[in-house]
Order: sequence, then C-alpha cells, then structure tokens
Amino acid sequence: MVSTEKRYNYDNFPVLRGAAIRGEYLYHIRLYSERAAFQSAEAGLLRMRMLLGFIEARAVVIDAIIRTEGTLHYLSVICSSYARPESFSQIMKRTVPLAIIEEIDSLHAEEWITLRSVRNESWNVIPFSGAVRTVNESRRILVSLLLEYRALLAEYNSVMPVSSSVRRIHTNGGLSVNFLLFDQNGSICAIPDYQVLRTSGGSNGSSILELQHEYGQRLIICDDLICIKEIQVTDLEFKSKKTRGYYSVIAPAISGPFGFTLIVPAFL
Repeated sequence: MVSTEKRYNYDNFPVLRGAAIRGEYLYHIRLYSERAAFQSAEAGLLRMRMLLGFIEARAVVIDAIIRTEGTLHYLSVICSSYARPESFSQIMKRTVPLAIIEEIDSLHAEEWITLRSVRNESWNVIPFSGAVRTVNESRRILVSLLLEYRALLAEYNSVMPVSSSVRRIHTNGGLSVNFLLFDQNGSICAIPDYQVLRTSGGSNGSSILELQHEYGQRLIICDDLICIKEIQVTDLEFKSKKTRGYYSVIAPAISGPFGFTLIVPAFL
C-alpha cells in the first residue's frame, strides 16, 4: 500500500503562471530512497523532507509530494529556475546527487498539478518501484562483496603484501553507503545499515543488533548506538584484521582521517 504526503495544499497555478511570466525553466525532479529495515517510516519521511528543503533553497518549488511504500520513499518535485538545464543539473547534483532531473514544458506542469488535485489516494503508485528495489538489492550485494573482498586483502596483506595497483582498482570513483555506528567495549564500530534487520534493548542499557538473514543470522551486542554516517566505501582504507569479522579501517573526513572498526558479518 502506498501512502502520499502532499507538501503544498494551496492553489499551485499562480506560482506556475508566475514562473512562466518570468521566463524561468521548468523542471521535474524525482528521488528514490530506501531506508534500512530497522528504521521507522518517520525517519524515511524526515530524510525526504530535508532533501525537499535543500531543493527549495536552490529553486522555486511549485509542487511536491512524498510517497511511501514499505521501506521505499519517493520524492517528486515540480520547480522552476532561471538556471539553464546544464547549470541546473550541476546545482542539483551537488545538493541531491541521486536525483533524476528532467526539463518539462508548462503543459506538462499544468497536467501534473491538475491530476494531483483530482486524483484519489488509491490511484497513487511509486513509478518503477519494482525496478528501483531490484537495483538497490543488486547494489547492496555488490557493496557487501566489495567489503568482503577488501577484508580478505587486508588479511592476506599481513602474510603476503598485496601490490598497490590491486588496491587502487577499488579507490576510483565514489560509492556512498550509510553505516550504523555504535560503541562496543569502548571502540567505535560500524556496519552497513542495510545489513541490520532490527534493534532492541538489552540488559544494563545495552543494545542488540539483529542482522539480516542473508548477511549472516547473528546478534551483535553493543553498549550504545551512536549515529548513521554516510561513508564512501571506495575510500575506505583497510589497515588490519583485529579479530574474527572485525577490521580496523580508516575513512577520509573533513576534520581528518576517521578510524573505526568495520564488522563484516560473513566472516564472523
């Protein structure tokens, strides 16, 4: 079942006509985001509202809706800007890197607003939701395999050093992943958030992480949940293996290198 949150309930046509009179370009921005299983629906909605706020700071938003289906969230925005398509795309990609941006004409925008005004909630769907879920699942599998491969390289490097040319293959480009950071025995640990099925309270104020079955049906007990941090997987530097399934890594950060312990469930 798909639920819809309409962000603007006023008459949108005056805003659209004003953009046309000013000679602005019209754009349709779409954004998909799939939250981790242990996060609440409100957390996913909050993220989409924040991204909408970023777009509002860069363009004149005419209309916007947020749709939710299970763990998948979808943001669709009609907006205008003086920026030409090439420049607008660059501006938006810095703000919302994964956004799909399309230039539209005034007729397309009018049809959108009219349909949004009269369409019943039961008609609402998230376009291409099945394809998006398939792509996201494939991406998660590839990220997991990459982390496992890098962990194996770190293990073998202590016995037989791996050439730098092999390591450089995996440091080109960006691959952003959300990691759940937590404290375990005084050490900052992290695990990709999509590998966690649910969290629950343990004894003495501790927390229990239940992992997704496909990544290893295990429980991880931690002292405290810290935050969710977006990290470029390809920029991670694996230093050494600490213990079974635990690896010391370093990630670049604005304030300097950020070191933590990465947990690879497949090797626990």
